[in-house]
Amino acid sequence: MKIIKPNKIGVAVAIKVLRAGGVVVYPTDTAYALGGIFNSPKVIVKVLKIKKRSDRKFTLVAASLYQVEKFFKLNQPEKKLARKFWPGPLSIAVSAQFAVRVPKDKIARELARGAGRPLIATSANLTGGQTYYDSEKIIKQFIDKKFQPDLVVNAGKLSHKKTSTIVKVSGSKIEIVRSGAVSRQKIYQL
Repeated sequence: MKIIKPNKIGVAVAIKVLRAGGVVVYPTDTAYALGGIFNSPKVIVKVLKIKKRSDRKFTLVAASLYQVEKFFKLNQPEKKLARKFWPGPLSIAVSAQFAVRVPKDKIARELARGAGRPLIATSANLTGGQTYYDSEKIIKQFIDKKFQPDLVVNAGKLSHKKTSTIVKVSGSKIEIVRSGAVSRQKIYQL
């Protein structure tokens, strides 16, 4: 497990690791995420092993709405939500397996842009464990494990924020799947 700084050189190294099918811990605007290229079966299996998880439902981060639309078809209400809340902590369920968002965090967006596709952004903890906002705690958590991330982008301590709100849109009906940083009232003010 390599540990890098969140500077220009570090981000370039992280992008190389992602493009090679690696799994990276990186900061987002809500907490640290664990992930890699979203549509790589190899990456998905590795993330599941690292997290000790069997559920294949993931949140993703993307560089932009444009990048999301290259891989997923959004209907008009989804596009309206995206334009209103992105970049930010609102994830939109785009398939049975994935919910995607464009985060405010520049590093997460740069990594997705450099990788050329959205990235898995599951919390960087073991399944059932607490969400971490401190890279040192994440590193300690994985240091003696058989399955580890390939790289950690060490941005230090992040401020504690709520996880992203996840919504699912069916026709014009918006359903909140997981409550989080974006309130119900703001979502329904569309």
